[in-house]
Amino acid sequence: MQRIIIAALAIGLAGGSAIARLHSPTGTVADPITTKPPLVLTEAQRQRVVAAVSKEDTLDKLPPDFQPAIGAKVPTQKKLAAHPLPRPLVYEIPALKQYYYSRLPQRVLIIAPMKKEVVAILS
Repeated sequence: MQRIIIAALAIGLAGGSAIARLHSPTGTVADPITTKPPLVLTEAQRQRVVAAVSKEDTLDKLPPDFQPAIGAKVPTQKKLAAHPLPRPLVYEIPALKQYYYSRLPQRVLIIAPMKKEVVAILS
């Protein structure tokens, strides 16, 4: 009796993994990671971001060994702090949900925190 139950469980588990593969387009357990579309903001949204983060007490100095450019790797958190965008701003502009910012004297950098790279420069 015990052998029958074990055999039934083994068949059920093997069949379950086959069903999981059928539901995945690539036949693997996890689908491939898709790239995020680039961040696109209107001029009004850009001005709104700058106005919102200018109210925050987060002004940083530009590290001497860093030149801000789109796609540039951001220095460590000790050299240039990245902050979550203010929650009301993210509610207003949902495209900003996954980004952080660094506020410099003349500009605001929008940063992809997982890649640690600049995705937009606002002034």
